[in-house]
Amino acid sequence: MFDVKDFGAKGDGKTNDANCIDAAIEACAAAGGGSVYFPPGRYVSGTIHVKSNITINISPGATIAIGDDDDIDMIEDLSYNPNADNETTYFNCSLFRLDGVENVRIEGGGTIDGNRPHRHGPKPIAVKRCTNVTVRDVKIIYAPNYSISFIDSEFLVVDGVWIENAFADGIDFDGCRFARVSNCRVNSADDAICLKSSPALGEQIDCAHMTVTNCHVATSANCFKLGTESGPGGFTDIAISNCTFDKQPISRAPPGGIAIESVDGAVIDRIVASNITMNNVSCPIFIRLGKRGRAQKTPAPGSLENVSISNIIATNADMPCIISGGPGYRVKNIALDTISVSYGPAAKGHVERPVEPRAVPEAEDKYPDPRMFGELPCWALYCRHAENVRVTNMQSRIDVNLGKKKPAIVLDDVNRSSVKVDEYFY
Repeated sequence: MFDVKDFGAKGDGKTNDANCIDAAIEACAAAGGGSVYFPPGRYVSGTIHVKSNITINISPGATIAIGDDDDIDMIEDLSYNPNADNETTYFNCSLFRLDGVENVRIEGGGTIDGNRPHRHGPKPIAVKRCTNVTVRDVKIIYAPNYSISFIDSEFLVVDGVWIENAFADGIDFDGCRFARVSNCRVNSADDAICLKSSPALGEQIDCAHMTVTNCHVATSANCFKLGTESGPGGFTDIAISNCTFDKQPISRAPPGGIAIESVDGAVIDRIVASNITMNNVSCPIFIRLGKRGRAQKTPAPGSLENVSISNIIATNADMPCIISGGPGYRVKNIALDTISVSYGPAAKGHVERPVEPRAVPEAEDKYPDPRMFGELPCWALYCRHAENVRVTNMQSRIDVNLGKKKPAIVLDDVNRSSVKVDEYFY
């Protein structure tokens, strides 16, 4: 074990301890690996360069806070257009920087403080092209950027992490494989848990073999999302289960609960979601295949098929569940089973404005969001440009005065499907 205070770190909340922390990491790496220990104290630091075969042990009484911007590594100088958002693209600008390393753990029960009152700034934990990385039993607060951000990495574990007051996304995986998120609490202003397959590295990288379980999220964006940066890489073999979703206190309702989106050419295949409760989520289920065409010379759709969603309870929803492909390309093989949705007072704003089904815009080139189509012609399930959709044991409940203003279900250009939704009025 290498104690950072033995290398000169003060932990007094004022001194920039980055050089002392890096010295402890260098000594640990030179010894073949081990644990770098942070005893109780508040450590202010610039970028910390984590090496292979090292455990960062943040004791329960220790906080590591991101220091001044001048002490943080500069963003990468890329020779190509990444065609992705800055927060998705850049990893050097971070507190804990893991770049091409393996066998690393960040754990111990302590706190990582983004130390910013706003969005935009360094990532607390940035993991790029790494193998066998675990983040466990730490608390991350006030993150100005994605709280935990992975790209092109594999064999990853995020377990028992508490993310509070994040100004951007909570946990992001971009083109990662064999990852598990479990037993986490995520409170974020943007997407809580988000999987991506962006072109940020200038090449196609798939996101595959991912599981999320036993988590609670509170957000004003999407609770669990595949996309929106969804291509050219694809998403296969993804499972989420046993989670609870809600909105952040004093914020808008999240637009999407389970959001599965391919709009930039991604192939999405074999996705399972089960045993999830939602409260105050606008659109409990949003499945979208479009052709926005980001990073494509000619916008073209990918594919979205083989999705199973079951055992969902949603209360205080205000929009219908949505399954939508586009003209000439369909969402395929979608199964919804044992879904219970109760619509709250906010549904009034969507139900009282009538619209004809054919008046709903295709919005093929738009950012995917449940609100992208404007007013919808139904209140429980809107399904368009789809094939082999099976909806069974779906119950939808709404105020009787609202339920009579629009039909519960609208199917438009839907083939070989069986859809049954039981309407209940209160």
